[in-house]
Amino acid sequence: MEVGWRGVCRFRFRQKGVKMDRGCRGVTFLWHIENYSFCSHEKGEALLSPDFKPEGLEGTSWYLCLYPRGATDEHKGFISLYLRRWSDNGPEYVSIKFQLSVLAEDGSALSSKEYDHSFRGWNWQGSGDFLKMDESLYLRKLPRDVLTVRCKMWRGEGEVPRLAPICIRTCIVVETISFRHEVDNFSALKPNRKHTIRIPSPLKREYFVTSSLYFTVHSCPAGEMIFEIKPTDSSYILCKRKISLIGSENIILRSVDDNRFDVEKRDIRKLPLSFTRQKIVNKKNEYLPRNELTLHCECSFSTRDVFHQMNVEHEMPIAVPDQDINKNSRKISTYSSALEDIKTLYVNRSLTDVKRKTKTKSFAAHKLVLCARSPVFNRMLTNDMKERTTACIEVDDLGDDVVQQLLLFLYSDTVQSLEWTMATRLYYAADKYEIGRLKAVCSSFLVEHLNPTNAGELLLLADTLSDVDLKGEVEDFILEHEEELFGSEEWEMLLKTNPVLAGETMLLKYKRKKNQVNEIEFKKLKGNLF
Repeated sequence: MEVGWRGVCRFRFRQKGVKMDRGCRGVTFLWHIENYSFCSHEKGEALLSPDFKPEGLEGTSWYLCLYPRGATDEHKGFISLYLRRWSDNGPEYVSIKFQLSVLAEDGSALSSKEYDHSFRGWNWQGSGDFLKMDESLYLRKLPRDVLTVRCKMWRGEGEVPRLAPICIRTCIVVETISFRHEVDNFSALKPNRKHTIRIPSPLKREYFVTSSLYFTVHSCPAGEMIFEIKPTDSSYILCKRKISLIGSENIILRSVDDNRFDVEKRDIRKLPLSFTRQKIVNKKNEYLPRNELTLHCECSFSTRDVFHQMNVEHEMPIAVPDQDINKNSRKISTYSSALEDIKTLYVNRSLTDVKRKTKTKSFAAHKLVLCARSPVFNRMLTNDMKERTTACIEVDDLGDDVVQQLLLFLYSDTVQSLEWTMATRLYYAADKYEIGRLKAVCSSFLVEHLNPTNAGELLLLADTLSDVDLKGEVEDFILEHEEELFGSEEWEMLLKTNPVLAGETMLLKYKRKKNQVNEIEFKKLKGNLF
C-alpha cells in the first residue's frame, strides 16, 4: 500500500504491456467500485484507481481520480472525475483522445464526456461537476451499490472505438455489526443517566464499539431518547444505523439514520431516536415486557481510505445488456433472501416454540431451525426426552453471550464480534451440538490467530475434544516456535496442569526427527538395491 496524492491510501497495481487495439489504437479501462455508497471521503478527498500502462502509448502510465463529494467548494454536490498521467519514463508530452463515463447497472451511461488533451507527467484532465450526487443515483441506478467508471483512450481520427476492456474491481471495506442493547428496569432510568454496553471486536481482543442510551427532558418534555455509538478505532466511520424497539407482541418501532447520501456527510454517531421515552412508557405493556427495554441495533461502518483490489481480467468481451434480465434482476434484489427472513424470525422472536435456558437468561427459538441445524437438538426435540415435553433446553455450561452467538449462527450462518475467547467457547459449543460448519469457522479463526501465548490453550482444547486435525495444526505451530514457546510461562502452566500432553508434544520433535532419518536411510538402501 502507498500513500498517494493528498495522503490518500491506495492499492497500487501496475499492468505492463496492456496492448492497444492495433486497428483503432485504443484501450478501455473499466473500474468497478463495490460498496460505493460507503465512500467515507470528505470534499476534496480522492479515491484513486490502480495504475494501468497500455502498450502503444509510449510507456506512459495512467490512473483515474474520483472525488465522491467533489474536488473543491465549487463542485459541492457533484462527483468529480479525472484521468491523470502518472510520473513515468515516457515522452514529455503525449496527446490522446479519451472518454470518461459513469455507468448504471444496466450498462447505460449516467454521464459521459469526451476530451482531447496533451498530457505531461502528473497532468490531469476531466470534470469537477461530472455527475450530480443524489440519493436516487444510489437507490435506483446502482441498486447493488457498484459504481462503474469507464475510460476509453485512443489516438487517431474516427469514432470512439469498441474495445475489450481491462477490468479492475475495488471494494470499499464495510463492517456491519448487529447487537442487542437491553435496559433492565427502564422506567427507573433517570434523565441524562447513560446506560452503556460494550461490543467486542470480531478480530481483536478489545472492544469494537460502545453503545449508550439515555434521555433528556431539556428540549423535549416527553423525554427525547438519545442513542450514541462510539467506535474505538477512529478509522471506522459510522454510515448507517438502524435501531428497532422490540416489544412483547413483536411490535417494532424503528429509527433509521443514514449519511451515505449527504453532501456534507453529517455525523450520525449521536442522534435522537424517532420515539420518545413517554411514548414507550405509555405503552409499557407492549413495549416494556418485565419493564425491560430491548433495542436491536444494526450499524454499518466504512473503514476510512482502505480499499481492496478484487481481481484483474483482460480481453473480456463487452456483453450487450439484456434489458429484461437486468430489470428483473433489479426487481429481485429489492426483496430479502430466505436466510434474511429466517434471521428476522429470531430477532423479532416471532412464533417461537422452544427456549434455551442458561443460569441467568432464557432465549426463545424455533424447534424447526434447531432440529435442521443440529443433530443433537434434533434428537432432544424429536425423541422421548424431557426437552421434547418441556420445550426447554437447559444449558449450564455456556454463558449468555455464547448462547446468543450460537443461536444467531443457526439462523443466519454468520458469526459476529468474533474474538479469541468467544471463538474457543463457540468451538466447544459447536462440538457439543455437532454443528460442523460453526466448528470449522471457529477452528479456522483460532488457527489463523495462533501465537506462542495461546498455543498451549488451544492444544489443550483440541486434545480435550479429540479434534485430530486441529491438534495437528497446533503441534506444527508449537514445533516451529519451540524456542520461544517452551520457555514461556504459559507452557510452564501447561506442564503443571497437563504434564502428559505437554510431554507428548515436546517428544514429537524427536519422533519426527527420527522418522526423517529413517526415511532418508530407507531411500539410500532402496537406491543401492535397485
